[in-house]
Amino acid sequence: MKFCIIGGGVSGALLNNALTGLNHDLTVFDKSSFQMRSGFGFLILPNGVNGLIELGLWKSVEPFCKRIRKVNYYNTSGDLSNQIDFDEVYSISRFKFLEALTEGSTAPTEDLVHLTEDRKWIIGDHTRLEASAFDGILGSDGVHSHTRSLLNPNVENQETCTYEVMGLVQSDFLYSMMDNELYKYAIKDTGLSLGILPLQDGEIIWFLQVNSIDHGVPLRDKESLITFLKDKVGDSENPMIQALLNANINSTYVWQGRTLKKMENFAEKNVFLFGDAAHLFLPFTSQGTNSAIEDVASFISLLKTGRNLTDFAAEYSKKRMEETAPVVWSGIEMMHEFCFADFDLVSSKVPITILK
Repeated sequence: MKFCIIGGGVSGALLNNALTGLNHDLTVFDKSSFQMRSGFGFLILPNGVNGLIELGLWKSVEPFCKRIRKVNYYNTSGDLSNQIDFDEVYSISRFKFLEALTEGSTAPTEDLVHLTEDRKWIIGDHTRLEASAFDGILGSDGVHSHTRSLLNPNVENQETCTYEVMGLVQSDFLYSMMDNELYKYAIKDTGLSLGILPLQDGEIIWFLQVNSIDHGVPLRDKESLITFLKDKVGDSENPMIQALLNANINSTYVWQGRTLKKMENFAEKNVFLFGDAAHLFLPFTSQGTNSAIEDVASFISLLKTGRNLTDFAAEYSKKRMEETAPVVWSGIEMMHEFCFADFDLVSSKVPITILK
């Protein structure tokens, strides 16, 4: 079959690798080669591992992963309040994840394209192709997906009150303190916490989770974000937090929490949605990448049955909407607890949404 993949992020790269491996004819569009450098990393959870195994990609990805064996919770007094063991949870750099998928994939065309409202054309700054030339159009065009809006004209993409300020550091001293563990620190009793997560090869992700109503919103340039971090956590006497603040923070990013309302379709006829184009999870769940993996594994499984895309579009849509709805809801519940519940309640639970 002949496919057009719109978007070269995580779900687009997974589709590219899987479909190229099945000898399909691909045209892949990615708005920028910056995709390979942007973002920091994520957790691969048991459902993500299973999806990668199903796609035959786990052996390519696993060497770049770091096994995370537990999460440690510290309260506002700096005392260890809880520890929860993990099973089959891994951290990985986004760059390394995408790099692992590059071998055996189709080279993308660098252009920002979209499917026109009449679904007759795929157009971009340097592109004008008839949509009818493709058996399938696969929308992996991210948080602000144009393809999503075509399939769901009434969809609402809404910001929540929570967001994460994230950064990447390299510090041998801090890394030596972490072992294979995730650390979560309550900075305030509600609505403000700091996470520190080790990656492979000495890199570390930090993420400041914030309820904007109580703790404000910084400017988004690097200097302002680092100043915001120091203002919020600088009084902590915890040696790991102080080591973070004394390290060289290479880059910063803001992940704004969002939810989708009035979503009705993940697929229609020969147009399919994947990853953030299909569903948005609040960052508390750590399920964004993992559910994108499951989207692609589900699509490939249906494709291998030999049916036409139009014959299984409704099945794919129904299945993935039913499977992701509880994850969306779990993120909303976590957000409310983070904003309004006492830290003791928050720290008594696993800080991510674990699916088998």
